[in-house]
Parts: sequence; C-alpha cells; structure tokens
Amino acid sequence: MLWTRVASGVVLGPLFLLVVYLEAPWFTILASVLGLMVAFEYVRMTGFVGAGEKWHWRAVLIMSAPPVAIFALETVGLMVALLSVVVLALVFIVSGRFGARNEGHLLQAALPYAALPALALAYIVIAGGAVSVFWLLAVVWATDIGAYAFGRLIGGPKLAPSISPNKTWSGAFGGVISAVLAASALLWAYGLSATLSLAGVAAVLSVISQSGDLFESGLKRRCQVKDSGSLIPGHGGVMDRFDGLWAAAPVMAIVCVILQGGVQQW
Repeated sequence: MLWTRVASGVVLGPLFLLVVYLEAPWFTILASVLGLMVAFEYVRMTGFVGAGEKWHWRAVLIMSAPPVAIFALETVGLMVALLSVVVLALVFIVSGRFGARNEGHLLQAALPYAALPALALAYIVIAGGAVSVFWLLAVVWATDIGAYAFGRLIGGPKLAPSISPNKTWSGAFGGVISAVLAASALLWAYGLSATLSLAGVAAVLSVISQSGDLFESGLKRRCQVKDSGSLIPGHGGVMDRFDGLWAAAPVMAIVCVILQGGVQQW
C-alpha cells in the first residue's frame, strides 16, 4: 500500500503541478473536474445514489454545479458564479421538499461542498496566478507532512480521537509550523517577501486545512466507509486526497477578494 501510494504521488503530483503552472484555462478545467468528482464521491458515499442504481436528475444537478459555477466565473464574473451555486442549491433543496424526500443536512450540503472549493481554486488562479496556487499547495501539503512527522515523533494527547484516532495535538502544531516554513520558502524562491502577515495567513490556512481533513474523516465515519472512492491508487478517492485543500481554498479565495489579488499583492 505504501509503495502504491508513493508511486501514485510520483506520477500524478508532477502532472498536477504542471497544470497549475499552465494556469487558466487548463487549471480551471481541472478544478471543474475535481469538483465534479467530489460531487460524485459525496453522493455515492452518502447513499443518495447506490452502486448500480439509476442516476436521479438531482444527483446530476449536484455534479453539474462545479463546472457551471466555474464557467460563470470565467464568462460573467464571481458574483454570478456564486449566485449560480446558491440557485442550484435552492433548486436541489426545494425539489427534495416537494418530492417528500427525507433528506438531512448532510446531503443538502453536497452541492456547496463540491462547488464552492472548486470555484475558489479557479478564482485563485485567475486572481493571483500559478504562484498563489503553488503557495496554497505548499501550505496544505506541508501541513499534512508536518502533522504526520511531528505526530509520529512526539505523540501525546489525541486531537480528535472520536473522529481520527491517529491525529495528535503535537502533530497539529507541527503541521502549522511546517506550513509557515514551507509558505515562506516558496515566497523566497519567487523573490517575494515572507512577511509576518503572510505567515499568519499561512497558519490560519493550515488550521483550516486540518479541519477539512477532520471533517472528511467524520463524514466517512458517519457513512461507514473507509475511503471516499478508489480513483487514486493508494490514496482512495479525490475527497481523500484533496480534503485539506478543499477546506482551505475558499478561505484563501476570500483573502484574494479582500486584498484584490494573489500573494504577490499581499
């Protein structure tokens, strides 16, 4: 399993980074596909559409939301893209009520959960270019690596034993430290200043990334599944691989909106 995981990372990692480097429209297309796949895994994992069952139009509606929102972003603008997500989510919720379907908030969250982070990634690359996406990836990936390394080396009290028994507080703090260092190193590599404010944003994004990891772990535990899917050998599904990025991307997109640009302008 370990070697399969490493092999998948060696093959897919550089391809992913290449698409980031190419920026729009290639990365926005990739964000659309990732959002679609997250939606697919979400509806399957929650049992909304079981294996072998006919796909209901409302499930297709969830899957269509990320590409529709990103298309609206590229052709009209951010506000219309956000409005499209809201409208599609309302259509999904209202149609379920009229159909007298007993659907909880878990399923109703599927559409925004799939669409908003995908839209955020597309917006980040448009607003701040490849360097902003690379910076976000440095934060998220360093958080994962640092949390694992510090957790194994130091151990100590568990972070959320009922959700993810292996995570520790030492790992969480180590992930934040690693994220700040990696984010600063990437800025220096691009000839940019690693300021305290950027370090603070990196620390916040690291915490959000770890929260996204915990959310997905809790979702899988509630749905009683080990992995969200099996698309990526050794890693599971798209949700398994991008859970931290999926949580951090909307927060970074908000910062990009507020500061009117990517990390170069911050």
